[in-house]
Amino acid sequence: MTRLLTALAVCIVAAPARGTESPLAEKFLHDGRFAEGEAALLVVLDAAPKDDTTRFGLGMIQFARAVENLGRALYEYGCVSEKATQPFLRLPVPKNDAPAVISYRALGRILDAFAADLQRAERTLAGITDDKVKLRLRLANVAFDFAGTGESHTTLIDLLNTLNGGRFGFQTDNPEFRVHFDRGDVAWLRSYCHLLSAMVEGYRSIDEEAGFEERVRDIFPKVAPSAREPDPDWLGGLKVVDPPRLRRARLHLVAVCELNRETWKHIRAETDDDYEWLPHPKQTDQLGLPMTDERIDVWLAMMAQGEELLKGERLVPGFLISFVFREHPVEQGLNVKALLDDPPADLLNEKRLRSKGIDAKYLEPEKGKKLLDLSTLGAIPQLFNGPFGFAYAARLN
Repeated sequence: MTRLLTALAVCIVAAPARGTESPLAEKFLHDGRFAEGEAALLVVLDAAPKDDTTRFGLGMIQFARAVENLGRALYEYGCVSEKATQPFLRLPVPKNDAPAVISYRALGRILDAFAADLQRAERTLAGITDDKVKLRLRLANVAFDFAGTGESHTTLIDLLNTLNGGRFGFQTDNPEFRVHFDRGDVAWLRSYCHLLSAMVEGYRSIDEEAGFEERVRDIFPKVAPSAREPDPDWLGGLKVVDPPRLRRARLHLVAVCELNRETWKHIRAETDDDYEWLPHPKQTDQLGLPMTDERIDVWLAMMAQGEELLKGERLVPGFLISFVFREHPVEQGLNVKALLDDPPADLLNEKRLRSKGIDAKYLEPEKGKKLLDLSTLGAIPQLFNGPFGFAYAARLN
């Protein structure tokens, strides 16, 4: 969820400024009129289809609408976000004194709608080709209408301060939260759209209806009774009910890895220092989380291994599988792509795995194939430890 909240900070857009006027999209977003802003930028883009500044603005407004629509759905059901630990449910929304009754299926529809909104934004952002595109934005006063009444808005800075438990240090020197987004940030936000979509697809591939009422009763005031009683072996009882979703989740994660590489290619090529959102080591970071070349290199190495695992070009080594499931040692490597594209119904059933082992169709000879390098993964915790370690990792996505 921290990743979602970090991504919230970039859901503001701007069309090219004319003279001293405020950017077109910024006005709509400061007024909390996202739908009107999307319509206005679509008209501008229709007249000037090569205008990537407007295209960037349109994609960002669509991202903002995705977040607001999620917040409105959570508000409708009275979500108490401060009691939630589950992803997507920690978005702070106003208290609803007359909430509707939530059900497992209703929550599924909310998440599916969120993912669809994200993908609309990603498709727009993917059309940007201008390496010099830039959006000069003031983020503090972006207004979200989570209640959907048009009468009460939550500004982005108030939202972030609530999540942070206090004011951010940057507010002293940069009270407007001014950030000038550039080409690398386009790839960064596209990556976040794919990451959040992958999380939705993974969750929705599994049947978690049994015991739903028990798991969310502290978060939603009114919960419809589950159709089935909870399984005592909750994790082992989970079933893959929509296998294609796991394949879609895998493809989203492949895109995350590819876009991380694109992000840093553009950012490392920058020569300015202009209110950067995601900076290279010689630039100033607006959030006070400066990057180092070592941290970037280790992150990209992890992304490269993740990409190869997800594409079936690198295997999880047999010795690691044997260590986890000692009852059934194997001498072959696990193909993650094969597993996610054609998963067993009881993918998460630990008892079955310990009694029968991993199905042979997911295993391949290790000879001639690259294997997961644990030393690369081991460097991640070392570089991202300390009080801001998770913030750095969430920032990078």
